Amino acid sequence: MQGAGAPMRNVDGAAAYREARVLGRTPEQLVVLLYEHLLTCLRRAQAQMPDGDIEARGQNLERASDIVFELLSALDRDAGGEIASRLAALYAYFVGEISALGLKPDRDRAERLIGLIAGLHESWARAAGSAPVTAAGAGGAR
Repeated sequence: MQGAGAPMRNVDGAAAYREARVLGRTPEQLVVLLYEHLLTCLRRAQAQMPDGDIEARGQNLERASDIVFELLSALDRDAGGEIASRLAALYAYFVGEISALGLKPDRDRAERLIGLIAGLHESWARAAGSAPVTAAGAGGAR
């Protein structure tokens, strides 16, 4: 028989697991995790285009934009030099595309954006020494 506090312990355990999963990663692995979450949000939003659940699409696009801003804020422009500057420009482009998808849902445009981001995800995953998640299973980020 479970006591009244048992469900809370399960929730606390799940939160502790997620926290340990993030805290135990290198900065590079956290970037990979962010890209995975970004791809998941964009794929979910794309599935709602053009006539699906507008609220869910908007929430996923908003979350995707938040993730890109997190990636942008994590750039070390001093240490990263030209690469960091190029990534910043690319992230600005991503934000513009996500905003455009919010105003005018377009599955093809979303697919092109997902393709660009998936390529970066694969590169970061290789650099971090972890295998990238497949397109069907991409689901996490920092």
